[in-house]
Amino acid sequence: MEAVSGSGSLPLFWIVLILICLLFLFIRKGNKKSARHAHPSPATGIPEGMEETYRCGVDPCSCGMPVMYTLHTCRHCVKLKDFLDRHGIAHRLIYVDDFADPARKEIMTTLRSHNPRGSFPTLVVPDGRSVVGFREEAVKSLFGLD
Repeated sequence: MEAVSGSGSLPLFWIVLILICLLFLFIRKGNKKSARHAHPSPATGIPEGMEETYRCGVDPCSCGMPVMYTLHTCRHCVKLKDFLDRHGIAHRLIYVDDFADPARKEIMTTLRSHNPRGSFPTLVVPDGRSVVGFREEAVKSLFGLD
C-alpha cells in the first residue's frame, strides 16, 4: 500500500521538474533575445558596435557584397537568408528593427530608393540591382544560378 500512496507524489514531482525546466529555458531564451538587440544610441539611433552595418544600410552598393534589408520577425526574410546560405552567397544582413531614429529613417530612405514600398526582404547587389521579397527565380537570375 505504501508504494501506491507514494506513487501519487511522483507525478507531482515530474510536473514541478518540467515546470522548472521550462522556466529555465524561457529565461535563457529571453537573455539571448536581449543580447541580440543592443540599445541604440539616443543621439544617432545606431547600436554600439553596429556602425559598419549602418554604413552598409545607407550605402549598400559600397558594401562590396549583397545587402539584405530584413526584420527579425519576417518569415520571408528567413527564407531568402536560408536560400542565400544554401547557395553559398556571402551577404550582409541589415536588421532595420535594430536601429532607432534617426538611423532607421536614413536606412529606410535608402531601402525605398530600391523598393518604393519599403517592404521586406529587399536584396540589393553592389551594382544597384535589387529583388524585393523572396522570389526564388528572380534571385537565381540576379546571381546567374540555374
